[in-house]
Amino acid sequence: MTRPRVTLLVHDLAGNAIVRAAPLAQALSRELEVHLAGLLLSGPDVYAPYRGRFPVHALRCRPLLPAVLAAAPRLARLVRDSDLLYACKPLFTTLLPARLAAAGRGTPVLLDVEDDEWSSRAVDAPGHGPAGWARRVADTHGLWARAAHPLTRGVAGVTVSSRALEARYGGTLLRHGPDSVAFNPDRPELEDRGALRWGFELPLHRRLALFAGVPRPHKGWDALLRALARPEAAEWDLVAAGAHRPEHDAAAAALGRRFHALGPIGNTRMPALLAAVDAVPVLQRDVPFARAQLPAKALEAMAMALPVAGTTVGDLPELLGEGRGWLVPPDDPAALAAALAEIAAAPEEARRRGRRARLWFLREASVDAIARRLLPVARAALGG
Repeated sequence: MTRPRVTLLVHDLAGNAIVRAAPLAQALSRELEVHLAGLLLSGPDVYAPYRGRFPVHALRCRPLLPAVLAAAPRLARLVRDSDLLYACKPLFTTLLPARLAAAGRGTPVLLDVEDDEWSSRAVDAPGHGPAGWARRVADTHGLWARAAHPLTRGVAGVTVSSRALEARYGGTLLRHGPDSVAFNPDRPELEDRGALRWGFELPLHRRLALFAGVPRPHKGWDALLRALARPEAAEWDLVAAGAHRPEHDAAAAALGRRFHALGPIGNTRMPALLAAVDAVPVLQRDVPFARAQLPAKALEAMAMALPVAGTTVGDLPELLGEGRGWLVPPDDPAALAAALAEIAAAPEEARRRGRRARLWFLREASVDAIARRLLPVARAALGG
C-alpha cells in the first residue's frame, strides 16, 4: 500500500532552518513518505549534516523578497503532488508556495512556527546589534514576516516550539531535540574524556564551559565573558565552537589561556565535544526573540546529561526546573559565576541533574516524543 506523501517546506535548505525540520520529518517518516522542499538562500547545497536523509526538491534563490516571491510559484509546482504540505515557518519562503500548491487541489497545509519572526535578533538588543544595512535587513525581515501572517488563516493544523508561540498561534507544542542515539552519553566511544579532549586540543585538567554557535546579541555572550572573569569562576575555561566574528574572539581574549576557539564544529562531532566539557551555559537575554526561542544547544546538552546553567527567560525554567539544571537571572554574571562554582564543587549533584535532564529530553523532546504528538495532527489533516 502506498503511503501518503508529506512535503516539508523549509525556509532555507542550506542553513540552520533545516535543524528544526529534520526531527519533524524523521517523526513523520514512521507513517508517511517524507520529502523536503525549499529554497537555497545561503549556499549552493543542502546543509551538510542533513544531506541525503530525505528526497529534496530545491531551488537556488537570492535572499531578497522579489526573488523569493518570483520563486514561490516554481517551488509550488515542484510539490503539487504531495498529499500533505507542512510549511516550516510562517514566511513567504514556505507558507506562500504551500498555499499556492494547495490552491484548487484541496491539499491540507500544516504550519510549524519555530521562532518569533516578528522580533528581530538585531534590534532586540539595543546597543549590541549590527549597524547600517544589517540592521535594516533585520527590520525588513520582521516587516515581511508580519505581511505573510494572513497566509496562516485556515491551515489544517499548527505546531509550535515554545509557550510564547503557543500563546500567539495555538496548536500543538513540539519540542525539537537532537537524535537521541547519537546524543547519548553512554555510547562507549564517548567514555574516555581525556582522549576526547586530546582530539579537540583542549586542556586535560581544567573545567570547561561550552558556548556553541554564533554569539548573537540575544545569547548573552558579554554576560558569559563577565561571569568567567569573576574570581568564583577562576577554575573554568571557555570553549567556543562556531563561526565567530573577530570582535567576539577579541573580547574573549581577555581570558588569556582560558579561552579556546575551535571554529565551526559539524553536527556529527557535537556529541564528542559535549562529552569532553563540564557544563553548558545558555544565557538567553530577556528580549522578545529569546522569550519565544527554544535554544537547541540547551537540548543537546540535556540529551548528553550535561549540567546546564540557563537564564530565567522563555521556556528555560520549564526545561531546567525541578532539579534538571541551574537557573540564573538574565544579564547577571555574578549569578552565573556562582552556579559554575556550585557545579564544580558538587560533581555528584551535577551528574544527578544531568541525568534528570536527559530523562526529560527523552520524554519531551526526542523523535519518539515528537512522533506521539505530531502523527495525530498529520492523520487529522489527511482525514479532512
